[in-house]
Amino acid sequence: MTRFIISLIICIQVSSAAFAQAGHLKRANDAMQELDYMTAIVEYQQVLQKEDNTEAKLNLAECYRKINDIENAEYWYGQIVRLPNINPINKLYYGMMLQANGKCPVARYWLQQYLKAMPDDARGQFLAKACDMEEELLNKNRGIYRITQLPINSHLDDYAPAIVGDQLVFASDRETGVAVKRTSMWTGNPFAELFTATFQVDTTGFGDFRYQVPRKFSSVVNTKFHEASATFSADGNTVYFTRNNYLDGKVGRSDEGLVKLSIYSAKKDKNGNWGDVTLLPFCSDNYNTVHPSLSADGKRIYYSSNRPGGFGGMDIYYSDFYNGSWGPSISLGPVINTEGNEIFPFIQENGRLNFASNGHIGLGGLDNFYSVSIGKNEWTMPVNIGAPINSNSDDFGLCYGPDESWGFFCSDRPGGAGRDDIYLFQKNSAPIELYVFDAQSKKPIAGAIVENSNTNFKLSSNASGLVAFDMKKAECANFTISKKGYESLEQVACAESSAKGFVTRIEFPLQKVSNYTVQGIVFDMSNGYPAEGAGITLLNDCGKPISEAFTTGIDGRYKFKLERNCCYTIRASMSGFIAAVGEGICTKNPALSPTMRVNLNLEPYRDAEGFIVDNSDKTGRLPRFNNISGLYEYPDGSLANFELGSGLEIRDGVLYDNGAPSRPEESRWQRGSDGFLVNLYYDFNSADLRSESMPELAKLLKTLRENPDFEVEIASYTDARGTDSYNMDLSQKRADAVVNWLVSKGIPRAQLSAKGYGETRLVNHCGNNVPCTEAEHQQNRRTEFRITGLGSSTMSKPPEKKVKTKSCDGCPF
Repeated sequence: MTRFIISLIICIQVSSAAFAQAGHLKRANDAMQELDYMTAIVEYQQVLQKEDNTEAKLNLAECYRKINDIENAEYWYGQIVRLPNINPINKLYYGMMLQANGKCPVARYWLQQYLKAMPDDARGQFLAKACDMEEELLNKNRGIYRITQLPINSHLDDYAPAIVGDQLVFASDRETGVAVKRTSMWTGNPFAELFTATFQVDTTGFGDFRYQVPRKFSSVVNTKFHEASATFSADGNTVYFTRNNYLDGKVGRSDEGLVKLSIYSAKKDKNGNWGDVTLLPFCSDNYNTVHPSLSADGKRIYYSSNRPGGFGGMDIYYSDFYNGSWGPSISLGPVINTEGNEIFPFIQENGRLNFASNGHIGLGGLDNFYSVSIGKNEWTMPVNIGAPINSNSDDFGLCYGPDESWGFFCSDRPGGAGRDDIYLFQKNSAPIELYVFDAQSKKPIAGAIVENSNTNFKLSSNASGLVAFDMKKAECANFTISKKGYESLEQVACAESSAKGFVTRIEFPLQKVSNYTVQGIVFDMSNGYPAEGAGITLLNDCGKPISEAFTTGIDGRYKFKLERNCCYTIRASMSGFIAAVGEGICTKNPALSPTMRVNLNLEPYRDAEGFIVDNSDKTGRLPRFNNISGLYEYPDGSLANFELGSGLEIRDGVLYDNGAPSRPEESRWQRGSDGFLVNLYYDFNSADLRSESMPELAKLLKTLRENPDFEVEIASYTDARGTDSYNMDLSQKRADAVVNWLVSKGIPRAQLSAKGYGETRLVNHCGNNVPCTEAEHQQNRRTEFRITGLGSSTMSKPPEKKVKTKSCDGCPF
């Protein structure tokens, strides 16, 4: 089809002194300059019979490529690509010829050689990747289509089908028996003309099509030059077609003296005759404008052109009709257009744009693609329709019938009647589009692998996240979608049997493989240093397996990987300490940092001597964490400075974890005289708990639930005002009130004991008849809880902790 890709340029044969000059090489070069490739081929062969001439080989390869003789083109490009200082473009052309001849492994090598020389040319990238996708493109529509060669094809070129009512209008350079034959120097064939053939169609399943003998379309539209590629208005009364620049007996030539191609329109009169042939205003004598396709409403026309400012060879443009005339040409942009050729656009009623290209990922030569508009002149990445419509040969000129279950396309594949032939395609299927995208960013994912359970065949998503294919109507399949860095997704999808133009679209949001982690340091709050030997457990609310328990080392660190869309609770425990629990660790918000830090405090409730009341350093030498200042200080108040090891150090009283500041969380419980203070409030002379006490009671309830093996004494104290017996009785009632409240919330009564101490354990000087402020009396009116045992056993002396020695001075280990 190359002879109709770049243009349907016709060069008028004129006598030239160049042809009278001696020398095959000069005659060959002159013929090639005049686009007379058939003559040039003969002359170059004459040269090469006598000498090994690089110029002749290169130009001979070019001539064969121009007339689409890919076998001979492959041979002659193969003769020159290994020569020194050869233009890299010839390696691209050689790879294209190899691919078109079904030799992808060799083609891939030469395309990669071209990429090394020209890394910015997307053609090499696409074509090299196309070899990797050959199996996918050959099998994606397996069992869906039936392809039939039309019986009206000739032994020459038949192409550019268009459907208008019961007429198939197409271009052909078939011989018509006229006495005077005008031939193209490019191909050696007669000039193309428009023909029409009446056909009858049975669209039930794979029904039969019957065609009458083709006849010339119109003596007004057809001229002595090329005519091809027609498109019609919805009422069939206006036709737009391609013709050499010829109107009203006048020939338009380019600055180089060539007769190029433009788009014309013609209208049908009341008698059904065509006339009023008009050149469209966006055409020019200096470049080609070809292959029109009219939208269903007649307000936009798509076409191909090699006008200046394009992306490569032929690009696709459109023009809108407004205020009674056609507007300027607007390029479809780099998503559609490439450094190669994009030709034969066909716009469906649903807005899906079909076109042929040799610049996108394909099977070789021209392939049929489609794209969908997603905004003002924005398009999805083109989708290769795949075999059997596409092949290693040139496949192009696709158009659909009214119900879109059948249509026509062109191909020069082996087995045809001539060179380019028209084929009928029928399908009893529905188009499917799977859209694969990132669940968080909503952006499309390219390169996702989609496996169909019915076929076990794998397809990959394009840059727009689309995987497009056909499925039998009402058929369902289980699809598995996978992509490195994402969690696999399985989903059942069915092909809906719906009205024409309807595309079943199924969305597949992929979640990235979770990179969420929770990490931190467990602190021993007897001194504020990392706790060695703490057991860490992680629970979740989403039914995931429980993570394996972890025991902290000398650095007190822990780290867990988290699943997506879960909330976690982390618990640290160690003998002699109140368990520390971190909650609300959730991965359901994609805006969160993937790394969450949660430090945990283990509050000691006993040591080797029993219950810990005073945490002061008895040695008077080691630094400790000061809960009030939030700093590590020596007993004299000076700020600590020393190395802890494992990336932990204290500088100017601040703990640094691998250079990042870190510190224990604020202690949950304040120490009292014999236990931990619970800040409760009572009315005067009352044991009833006031509403202000609820937060502290809830905190106590949470602690007991987190430490279900604790046996706890609730101790209540009064100030010295009142009689001793009264205060003893009141404190007991207050302790009982706390226990009763905890029992009402589900804490087993056997786990609790209530003890009123009255005024027997004052914490200051405010004894009987001693004048004191209300604040001082309040210090004595207090409630504390004290851990008295574990389960049914009484508190026993804990095992001695092993002391780790460090080389640092003043290290607490």
